[in-house]
Amino acid sequence: MSQEQEEKVSQFNKVTTNYKLIKLLSQGGMGCVYLAEDIRLKRYVAIKFLKLTEGPLSDPLVEAQLLARLNHPNIVQIHDVLLYDKQICIVMEYLKGKTLQQFQHQHITTLPEKLALLAQLCDGLVHAHSEGVMHCDLKPANILIDKQKLKITDFGIATLQHNAANEQTEIASFGSASAMSPEQLNKQPLDFRSDLFSFGMLAFQFISGRHPFGNGSAQAIAHSIVNSKPIDAYEITPKLPNELCDLLNQLLQRKKERRPADAAMTARKLQNVIIAIKQQEILAQATVPIEQFAQPQKPAKKSLFFLLLTGAALVVGGLIYQFKVRQSNEHYVAFLPPVVKSTGLLSVDTSMLKATIDDAIRQGIINTKRLNLVSQDEIEIIEQGSSAELTFIERLTKLNQATGIQEVVTAELNCMQPQCYLTLVRLEAPKWSVKARKQWPIVIDSFTQLYHLSRQQLTALFPDFDSKYVALAQLSDDEQQQHIELYQQVKLVGEYTDELFQLIAQTTEATPQLYANYELLREVALGLFQQSQQTEYLEVASKLLFNAPAEYKSTPAFATNAMLISLAKQDWHAAKQYLAKAEQVGASPLTLYELQGLLYLQQDQLAEAQQAFELALKIRANPLIKQNLAQVLWWQGKITEAKQLLNEVINVSPQNYMANQLLADIALTEGDLPVAIKQYKQAITVKADSIDLSNLSIAYSLQGEFEQALIVAQQAVDMNPEHVSFRLNLADIEKSLGLSESFPANYLKVIELTQTQQTLDSHLEAAQAYSQLGEAKLALQALNKAISIAADHHEYVFTAALVYSVIGEYQSALMYIEKSLTIGYHPMWFKLPWFTLWCQKEEFIALMQQYDPSFSCRSVLN
Repeated sequence: MSQEQEEKVSQFNKVTTNYKLIKLLSQGGMGCVYLAEDIRLKRYVAIKFLKLTEGPLSDPLVEAQLLARLNHPNIVQIHDVLLYDKQICIVMEYLKGKTLQQFQHQHITTLPEKLALLAQLCDGLVHAHSEGVMHCDLKPANILIDKQKLKITDFGIATLQHNAANEQTEIASFGSASAMSPEQLNKQPLDFRSDLFSFGMLAFQFISGRHPFGNGSAQAIAHSIVNSKPIDAYEITPKLPNELCDLLNQLLQRKKERRPADAAMTARKLQNVIIAIKQQEILAQATVPIEQFAQPQKPAKKSLFFLLLTGAALVVGGLIYQFKVRQSNEHYVAFLPPVVKSTGLLSVDTSMLKATIDDAIRQGIINTKRLNLVSQDEIEIIEQGSSAELTFIERLTKLNQATGIQEVVTAELNCMQPQCYLTLVRLEAPKWSVKARKQWPIVIDSFTQLYHLSRQQLTALFPDFDSKYVALAQLSDDEQQQHIELYQQVKLVGEYTDELFQLIAQTTEATPQLYANYELLREVALGLFQQSQQTEYLEVASKLLFNAPAEYKSTPAFATNAMLISLAKQDWHAAKQYLAKAEQVGASPLTLYELQGLLYLQQDQLAEAQQAFELALKIRANPLIKQNLAQVLWWQGKITEAKQLLNEVINVSPQNYMANQLLADIALTEGDLPVAIKQYKQAITVKADSIDLSNLSIAYSLQGEFEQALIVAQQAVDMNPEHVSFRLNLADIEKSLGLSESFPANYLKVIELTQTQQTLDSHLEAAQAYSQLGEAKLALQALNKAISIAADHHEYVFTAALVYSVIGEYQSALMYIEKSLTIGYHPMWFKLPWFTLWCQKEEFIALMQQYDPSFSCRSVLN
């Protein structure tokens, strides 16, 4: 506080006995607010000081005393009114909540949650109006929210109905221009319907994320309120219930006679909307009969060499929600990699030119409402299987058959002395006729100009799709070039490093208005997390997304990126919120079903995940979704169906990485080791992924080829030294080979890496390491911690069998071995060296042969 404020506090505390000022909370045009202590009741209060000469009311002290009679749970309670040094002191309850403005920026809320808060606000208005009090400055900054409880505050310029006609000049001068009704701005007589107009603007902004009278300064918005029509609520994306649109439009009528008669009527209409939405949600949750069948459970997480065999899928609990399918309005477009032709006259990096054009066109399609970009990964899957002998039209037809795309955009940069031209062509299925073509000269030494012109020409190429999510950011040449360099590294090179991530994070923080960087940030963060399991990457990405501009937060791209990161963090609540946000801001039904399926998959709700992915495939054929569905089917024991889907993908693209990888995973769990090894090696030739290397080492180990397993396991660890499961696999193989000089150090490293974690996986991995080092007590302690976390699941069962076998407790080991077989483990897992001891037990052999009549211990002993 300033010296003047400190003197004011000191003087007030000397004169006033019942209250003691503590510190200044806020100061504005209407006065200042202090945190204070109520000496008598031993509680904190807020005291607002208003000068008598500045108050808008004819008798401020009397009016303030009248305000004190407002007593409602949704209105900040006024405890006392004092007169001090020609000022009114309004003593109010002290609240720690956030303003509605802060709450909206910091929380993702569903439409029902927003309407519940607005209903509380409306109830508070009903009470105030019943006492004859108007607020006259209803705006987000004057609404407080604490734990989903809403309170209206700052009735500092409120007035009584009977005084309104005489006090217009003063009231208009104190209110917030962008929150006023037309009559208040025009200094005309007011009644309660003026508050309803302000409530309508606040509700519209809270629900849609934008002001119903546009953007700009408060004065510009005020001018629009008086002279222009508001945005039609029916234009809010996604479409709101008709009853809610009608209510918002009625509240924002310029003529107050056309607004709802009073706050009570508004509250009733709002409650009817809430009830209708709840009924629709119940009806949408169609029950689906689930087939009862005996099946092996999803493979448990394994770390001898036992990493969970998952595909590269990511994403909501509860029953399937039937999204509003706008398939007829959605358009699916593929953009082929740009082509650069020249006569050797180019003085700039050709790859940078390609990256600039590629990023500009892709971001332009993503930023256009109802245009949906088919992912680069999906195109590459199809292109990998295309014969070099196919004509261009035949390639497009194959893409159309495999992905359901409706149009293709091509880009060609042709440089001939002394000029370069960029040509964009829009081709339409099924005959691939030219629907539009744009060609223009460019200056190739300005990446910024090339980027912006490419985006502008794309808009001209799609005049029938002219609605954008966000405005184009204006960047300097250096900022644009830095972004393109990052884009090139991520999208075209594809090598994720910590240095690259840090650079993207720094660039995103420095230029938050460059929205394309958020996709790069998410992609690299998830890639590095998958490799290292270090959550710091996810935390940094989450923080930067959270601090993104509000405009970007109202796009499907933001909601999708945020949801995928939440899924990786296993934050299911946040993931559900972002899924709701994605629907609210207009994500396509295909995207919504895909995200929903990923969330179900992550939560092991396999029947629901299957239904979501199947609904997505009904909208558009998609090899990536087919792969996710295949994984779900496999985990439900529907192996034949899973293989059929994967073979459909491989028939189109024999070199498809994920399909080959998933077929290898299935073969490994089925005990078909030769096929597993073949498919893993095929996948690794496409992409040398550390997970596949580790799983290949598992297959070699189960086949008894420990020397080969050691080579591959070491490669996996070299790629990710901090990955606990890879390190544990390597130690197990080294111990199997009797490499006593190296395996203890690797087991100790596993223990070190798990010490700071308290997860199910970390306890299981520590238990295995301790048992292999002969620390039976510590191994059982870690195992019991894991069991306490996952008592109702099966992830710990195989590890328990292994640990009890290593420490030599036969009866406990046999119990967990039998449980492992029951939940779907193949008997081949028990040919590993840790179970050799039990090969002398007839009971063990008989148990194995129940599941595999050909089981023999000879392969173990050999």
